[in-house]
Amino acid sequence: MTGHTLTKAIMDEWRPWDLPRPELAALAKAIVENSTAAERCVDQIPATSWSGAARTAADTRAREQRMWAKAVAGRIQDLQTALTEAAEAISASKAVVNDALMTAAFQGFLPVGSNDPTWTMRYARRGTEPRTPARKAAEEREWTDFVKAKADDLAGTAAEHADRIRGAVHAVHTVAPPELTLSAQDGRRHALMAEGGWTPAEVAAIGRSLLAAGLTSMQIEKLRNGEQLTDVPLGVQQYLHMFYGNLGPAELFALHTAMTGLDDPSRHSWSSALGQGLLVLSNENVGTNTGFEYLPQWARTWAENRNSNESARVKTVDIPLMRLLRSTHGVPPGERLGVELIRKAAGGASRGADSGLMYTATIYTEDDLGPEIADRTYQFTISSLLEVGARNHEASAAFLSGHYADGTALPHFDRDQMTTWLYAHEWDDDGRTVGGLVGWIGDAAASGDPGQVALANRAFTGLLDHATTTTGGNTFDTLMNANPDRDAIGKINPLLADALLDATLPYLNVLAGSTAGGDTVPHLDPTLLDPSNGGHSYGTDEVQRRAARLFTLIASDNVDGVPQTRAGAELYRAVLQQIELNGAAAAHNPADARGLGDFSTNLRYLAQMGLYGAEYDLQLDENNRVDAQNETNLKVKNLMTSVSAGLTAVPHPVAIAAGAAGTAITPWVLSPETADDVPLSLGKGLIDGDSPVDNEILLTYGALAQILREDQIHGSGPLYHNGSLKSLDDLLSGTTSTRQNLLMDMETALREIVADDPDVNRKYIVDNLQAGVGTGGRNGSFHFDPNNPENYERLILRGPD
Repeated sequence: MTGHTLTKAIMDEWRPWDLPRPELAALAKAIVENSTAAERCVDQIPATSWSGAARTAADTRAREQRMWAKAVAGRIQDLQTALTEAAEAISASKAVVNDALMTAAFQGFLPVGSNDPTWTMRYARRGTEPRTPARKAAEEREWTDFVKAKADDLAGTAAEHADRIRGAVHAVHTVAPPELTLSAQDGRRHALMAEGGWTPAEVAAIGRSLLAAGLTSMQIEKLRNGEQLTDVPLGVQQYLHMFYGNLGPAELFALHTAMTGLDDPSRHSWSSALGQGLLVLSNENVGTNTGFEYLPQWARTWAENRNSNESARVKTVDIPLMRLLRSTHGVPPGERLGVELIRKAAGGASRGADSGLMYTATIYTEDDLGPEIADRTYQFTISSLLEVGARNHEASAAFLSGHYADGTALPHFDRDQMTTWLYAHEWDDDGRTVGGLVGWIGDAAASGDPGQVALANRAFTGLLDHATTTTGGNTFDTLMNANPDRDAIGKINPLLADALLDATLPYLNVLAGSTAGGDTVPHLDPTLLDPSNGGHSYGTDEVQRRAARLFTLIASDNVDGVPQTRAGAELYRAVLQQIELNGAAAAHNPADARGLGDFSTNLRYLAQMGLYGAEYDLQLDENNRVDAQNETNLKVKNLMTSVSAGLTAVPHPVAIAAGAAGTAITPWVLSPETADDVPLSLGKGLIDGDSPVDNEILLTYGALAQILREDQIHGSGPLYHNGSLKSLDDLLSGTTSTRQNLLMDMETALREIVADDPDVNRKYIVDNLQAGVGTGGRNGSFHFDPNNPENYERLILRGPD
């Protein structure tokens, strides 16, 4: 059949009964019979002469092969059936078209041409004719429509059966893809070719086998999500095990070089498959014959060697292995190998000109090729280690939490030191790669999938625990002063700050005090906070203190005077949006309204404190560069203790947008006559929402909008447009009254809607939200108000006593 528009000439060429092939049925029967006979050969060997694990494996393999053969035979039979049914249907439909043409011919009407796709009919009889020209034209149209309709039916029948045949062929390919021919013997045979050196034909054959053993994009995505793959044939697993197990590192890298050097358009696909196979072999979620222990001995020894100063190993294994593994289309390693790759990246990131370790040119170049090439090789190698390792989110979670998924602690692992090395390193991609270590957490936490949420909870709890601690080595202080210039990690790696923000968004309510639980709800992992498990027990107050520090880290990508588009600004916008969503949640679950109002207000204080903390740190850094240490300390003291008298006029809590409403100013701006003036520079127009009433506006709007949606209410009045509630932006920008009056209007509308509601909690939702805002305001003002320098002294600089 053809994809061209059907014409008579094409139809005449069709031979439908050539489609069915009798040999297909014979092939299906032979496959079943031969596979059954092959299984019997194993069965008939006496158990007394062959027993144990080898016998069990042979029995299993024979049984699987017979089951597979039956499936293949079934698909072949389905294909034969599809071909036979197509022949019957197309032949019958073709006969209908020919009958229509014959009937038309008896009446004197013939096609204008065999290649006419419109099947136009013309009256062809000559001589005396009683028909008028108009009558003939009308009958020509009628016969054209009649024949064309039959031809269209034939084309539709052919297309329908062509789809069925394609489906049957695809089913055969699915159940019998090339990888099913692979076996352990093939893997060993291919590896042993290394002894005499591979010929181009041998390299191509290995490339095709590795490509056949590769994973589909859907399988790769499942692995990245931590799902188990059960559809990778056992033969593929055994092929990979025997192939890589019989190759040394030098032979593997030589094969990679040979593949990339082939004059074949598939060489890049083959070289990528060479790296993919090693990663697949390492992944515990692929079948039953993979995992760290299935890697070749040299690979396991290399993975567990964490000495970043070992020049010979770095040059001969680390660098060429990363060249092999980097371009592998996102295939993740197993959890164990992924953790080791991330640890190696952290060890490599620890070195630098100021680290006291051996200079990178000595480690990463074979010859004296100069510092630029050495640095490029160094950056590529550690970036590749991190990128490949962090593809496995379970590995990232293990690194961040210090525990594998089964609860086992990572051996010889200083998590705070390792993560600090990664975050503080000046990556040449502005932190995009290191951001991949944490950036996935937000999507996983918001997925609603219990497994993904649990994984995200473990990773985020570890992130919060190590990045915000102020005890011991004070990791938080180190991250805020990460290099000789005392730059914060967000300034060094701004895309890391973005990733931290993405990871944090689903946990905003948790950080503000919510203790909601459930296997689909983001929350802190209690097992990691259990002191008996080596964790730190957090009360709500400690979580909030750590939240202020985490927000400071997120906002630490600030640049002097330009905060509007950076992570801190996005954080504050997200907080305001979360408060509105909390209002909607209060309407949906009115019993929670008071609590939602409480920690919504607290959340905003925490966000403000984080923004000001980052700006405060930036000002200290700027002055550290120009002043002696004792003079700097004096300025810090003045900055901390001299609150400008002008602050008494600032709306409370203090505005985030300096000058946004014409009255707002930043905290700790000393009077002009003060010699030690160190002004903060948050810039103007950062964000709306800079008065105390805004929390209630956001919450009330969210609740009102949710109830209107749930009850399908059409309103009237200045709050509405065509019966629908206006957007909050329109209400805030369009009102001619004060925001307090806007809040009162919304509260009045909400009270009227719920006045007769039998649910007491819903009936008094406005009062409960107000009470919650009041409680949160008192708590936030006391603990986290950025106007109070003691809060910064206690929380941002040195942590609680």
